[in-house]
Amino acid sequence: MTPLLVGTALALVALAFVLYPLFQEPLGVQQRRRGAPRAGITTAVDALREIEFDHATGKLSERDYAELKATYTQRAVDAMRSGGDVEADVESVPACGRCGPRPEADAIFCSECGAALPA
Repeated sequence: MTPLLVGTALALVALAFVLYPLFQEPLGVQQRRRGAPRAGITTAVDALREIEFDHATGKLSERDYAELKATYTQRAVDAMRSGGDVEADVESVPACGRCGPRPEADAIFCSECGAALPA
């Protein structure tokens, strides 16, 4: 009976050890959030970034891209007119020294060249 209990305890400890990383945020994301809070980012601006990225990778057709961009551009303009923090949105966009601004707002590495982005 004792070996069964010890084996079960060891199995539970091993399972907890293996599953622990799945419930934790990556270290780079934690550091970036502490260092540069993203206050004032609207969902429309995030959607526009995602649309641009999907179009650049070929996931959106020209027609879909044009429709989505028009819709979310109007939403972003409405958000800006209602007092959204536009300058904070622009300053919080990560930029690669070689490739320029990245469409991923929480990027740690450049999606084009793989270089580390400044925090």
